[in-house]
Amino acid sequence: MRPLPLIFPLALVLAACTESTLTTISCDDVDGACEEFTVEDIDALIDRTNTLEDGLTLILGEGDFMLDNQLTLRGASDISLLGQGMDLTVIDLAPASESQVNGVDSVGDGFLIQDLTIQNATKDALRVEDSSNIIIRRVRTTWSAGPSSENGAYGIYPVRVDHVLVEDSEALNASDAGLYVGQCQHAVIRNNDVRGNVAGLEIENTQYADVYGNMATDNTAGIVIFDLPGNPIVGRDVYIHDNTIVDNNRDNFAPSGIVRAIPAGTGTFMLASRRVHLSNNTWENNDSVAVAVLSGLAIESDPATWAIQDANVLGDVDDLGLMTGDGVTFNFRTENVLIEGNTFIGNGTSPDTSDAELRELGLLLGLLYGGGAVDSVVYDGIAESGFSTTDGTAVSNDNSVCIGANEGTSVVNLNLAEVLASGEVPTLDDVFRPAAPFAPYDCTALPGGAVVLGELPAGVSE
Repeated sequence: MRPLPLIFPLALVLAACTESTLTTISCDDVDGACEEFTVEDIDALIDRTNTLEDGLTLILGEGDFMLDNQLTLRGASDISLLGQGMDLTVIDLAPASESQVNGVDSVGDGFLIQDLTIQNATKDALRVEDSSNIIIRRVRTTWSAGPSSENGAYGIYPVRVDHVLVEDSEALNASDAGLYVGQCQHAVIRNNDVRGNVAGLEIENTQYADVYGNMATDNTAGIVIFDLPGNPIVGRDVYIHDNTIVDNNRDNFAPSGIVRAIPAGTGTFMLASRRVHLSNNTWENNDSVAVAVLSGLAIESDPATWAIQDANVLGDVDDLGLMTGDGVTFNFRTENVLIEGNTFIGNGTSPDTSDAELRELGLLLGLLYGGGAVDSVVYDGIAESGFSTTDGTAVSNDNSVCIGANEGTSVVNLNLAEVLASGEVPTLDDVFRPAAPFAPYDCTALPGGAVVLGELPAGVSE
């Protein structure tokens, strides 16, 4: 990659900027091919995106760029799209409300987008796919209607990308996920603000993700980590640390998809995930549950649904000990999880029992705890070989869920498969709630060593 504009030549300018407004940026500040566009130049901007060449920088001036179609940036590498600040440069897709389009749609290595807002896309606000070395910095995605099932699904959406950085950005009001990192390898997601979405920040089928310094509030769920059934990239090595996940109690407004099943008031859940480390985060006032550790079988009980043809598996998996079959690999187990050094305040006080058929977890927690506070960490216990409601020595930890390095925490194993199969209304007498240090979950390190951190894109330093 060439030296990225605004990283090196504008270091002094950036040092004096706020997060949302910048000193005016022009082509005088950029090396290489560069063109500037005002709100009166929309037709010229669209024409230019149809004839891109490698290394081109497009600079948008202040104002609202009202587009009746998505801004498509494909077919060239090292393209930069720069605005004057999130509060000053707005790409608005309201005129395209009758079309199913994204806001900004990019395919190309070395893409940099920063200092602008994208709003009112009917699909995804910012979609970047099948690319390498991507930087998304100080970008806001939103919808003017506020949280609504009519909004587009995703705000910031890098998918099938390797080496991606998303920082200092805002993702608001998406009907699925505000900031969604899907099927990626080597992601750094830091210092972002996700609010008013169904899911605030999602890490899905991603390998080597470093997620820190983010604020997740007023979503249905704050930060979630999961694999989808049968996806060829098996998620692994996800480090969620130094984040604030608070007041995620918004009613679920997703029109479709897996997120419809999330109870309002969910701080964090992991589903069909492995080698996940949660450290030094704060969960506060999430009404249903702070952290839920769930097997993929909790939402899709047929293991065959989770089968991936061995020839299709992508990325590094040989050391994971995944369950295998006749030419297939299964990714439904959640295993090798470390939860340590976190803060839990006022969570689980009022589980979401609405739409009980769809959101069984919320209903189950409401029935179990009957108005009492839900334990900080809820583990479903699916596929464990041993269980007892009272004898910790009889309870297995085959999946290596480690919660022993927390203070002020409480833990429950729901023995979910058996509880649901019984057909009886469950009580706390049917589950296992170990006292500190939470044996057999009293391990304090991940088997196989620490998670491997996501790497920054080329040309970016810490």
